Amino acid sequence: MIKMITASTKEIDDREIAAQEILEQLALGETLLAHSVGLMNFHPEFLETGVARAVCDALPFDTVGCTTSNVAVPGDMGDFILSAAVLTSDDVSFAAGVTQPIRGNSKAPIGGLYSRLRDALPEKPSFLYTLAPILKDVGGDEFIESIDEFSGGVPLFGSLAFTHKSDFSDVYTFFNGEHYQDALALVAMSGAVNPEFLKTSLPEERMIRQKAIITESKKNAIRKINGIPVLEYLKSIGLAENGKINEGGLSSIPLILTLEDKSQVVRSPYAMTDDGALLCYGSAPAGSTVDFAYGDKNYVLQSARETIADAPETQNTRNMMIFSCAARRWMLGSDVNAEMDEVAKQLDGVCKYQFGYAGGEICPVPRPDGSLVNRFHNYSLIACII
Repeated sequence: MIKMITASTKEIDDREIAAQEILEQLALGETLLAHSVGLMNFHPEFLETGVARAVCDALPFDTVGCTTSNVAVPGDMGDFILSAAVLTSDDVSFAAGVTQPIRGNSKAPIGGLYSRLRDALPEKPSFLYTLAPILKDVGGDEFIESIDEFSGGVPLFGSLAFTHKSDFSDVYTFFNGEHYQDALALVAMSGAVNPEFLKTSLPEERMIRQKAIITESKKNAIRKINGIPVLEYLKSIGLAENGKINEGGLSSIPLILTLEDKSQVVRSPYAMTDDGALLCYGSAPAGSTVDFAYGDKNYVLQSARETIADAPETQNTRNMMIFSCAARRWMLGSDVNAEMDEVAKQLDGVCKYQFGYAGGEICPVPRPDGSLVNRFHNYSLIACII
């Protein structure tokens, strides 16, 4: 069994006060079990003022973290907040670390880190949690492929780091007080973890279902759907006209892909190239079938309600780690806490949780035979019950 303890602080200037606030809420002397690890989410300014490091230094165990825009834990939510969640257990062991700098290929750095963490545990990991950087030359799918190669497909949950900035600057991962723009943080857990996973439900009334197949693409660039240029296809289903995407922009058009193994992922497009390719934040392989949805604030809130409502009954809901896509936050407009508030309404008083926004979501999904496969998602709310 894993117990989660959560804490938060809005003290962004005074390091000693911030660390004391976190320690008082965690009450580690009363709550800590034999093995523990810390998880932190915070606005980038907590790095600049040294508060994130001071909080980490005050904790007597390894801590991983990343920047984000808005965070929530039971009883607190907002943008200029640092959240800390502690996972602690008598029968689950934890090992945490960070890769060497990733330069164009993640395989060697991730392999080295996984080997170190595996050797630090009493048995093979049964669950992995990761916080990854945003790199121009290595995407979320490639991180997953590298981790899967070394772990053998152990369930993997986590996110790409994020900030409040739409250009994804000031994005950092974090381990034991140090922050990185080119390193992946990983927590390996061994023992009876038994995680369960939730991923965004897509309201049926917002689906634009067509018989559509991606017929030409390269990595994350879609060029043709049903054999015609992608912009022409979007025009044919009412999502583009006069050579341009309709009002609401690309981020308001989630793509729901069914891959060749019949598992599903959601992709968020972010740009059209001058030569007519639709760029997504994750890979969009040729041969995948694709459905479209259209999104706005109501869409985000409805899908959040429906996803969290799929959690097991109260007595079985243990602790939850939650990430939501940056594109979903942007659709909230000025009401940036609205999605977190929807989640809090369902979970406050039910379980401990930590919520952060992501530059990309990592969550297993089921194949038709019920087995899980690790996937990279966009435009999704994901949750891990642990």
